Amino acid sequence: MKIENVKVVSCDIDATLTWGFGGISEYNRKALMDLQDKGILVGIASGRGYEDLRTYKEKWNLDKPFDFIIGLNGSSLFDEKTGVDEKFFTIKQEYVKKIIMKIDETGLDSHIYSNGKTMFSKNSPHYQKIKDSKHRDIVVAETLEEMYACATPKILINVPDEQMPYYREVFKPILDECLGSVKLIRTSPGAMEFVPFKSNKFYALKKYCDRYDIAMENVAAFGDTTNDNEMIQGAGIGVCLLNGTDDTKKLADYITEYEAKDDGFARFVYEYIL
Repeated sequence: MKIENVKVVSCDIDATLTWGFGGISEYNRKALMDLQDKGILVGIASGRGYEDLRTYKEKWNLDKPFDFIIGLNGSSLFDEKTGVDEKFFTIKQEYVKKIIMKIDETGLDSHIYSNGKTMFSKNSPHYQKIKDSKHRDIVVAETLEEMYACATPKILINVPDEQMPYYREVFKPILDECLGSVKLIRTSPGAMEFVPFKSNKFYALKKYCDRYDIAMENVAAFGDTTNDNEMIQGAGIGVCLLNGTDDTKKLADYITEYEAKDDGFARFVYEYIL
């Protein structure tokens, strides 16, 4: 049965539209373009910054630019119609320092967004993997102090999924010191991020939809994990990929029949929306 009156589709990227470092499939690519051809507004919602996300039209060889881009887990919103990139939330510099110092103490590497670039704390295997993939503009900080020189919208660490509960406990005292202004969430397989407590993808999505008088009941949101929860819960049609985490599945109206690696997004779009 088709879902009627979908006016906006907002999509997470990692483990939703793509899988690993393999890029987007032809089927998912076609689904994005067919949605726009039908007059539906299409946007991506990611933890990455706008400077990176704005290149995805060309990377994925799409016919049209995205109508909106939600970046940094909801801390930024780019509107293609107005050409404005709005910024909403950052972590205070004093808290950035506490977090970076604690991460370094654990032996993990971290990365932040700084002046349009992704800055890593050290030349780690993850840094090399991203550098080799030419996925984004990245640099290694010359000193640890450079990592906490200013406020930032996010701090990312790479840890295996099975170790995430352990690291939540490790960083809990630091989060307490941030006085409830920072949270630590899973953002993709093997990745956790410190983000402003108020930051979430739904915040930016609602701002966009309110601007054009679009009711949330006419919005479909696709995601797979914790940083998609508010967006999936707040949208009228919340869709979690089959490979998604349990906390996200519990909030979704639909769970796809196929995983992201098997074009779960496109298969759902063609069966239920187009």
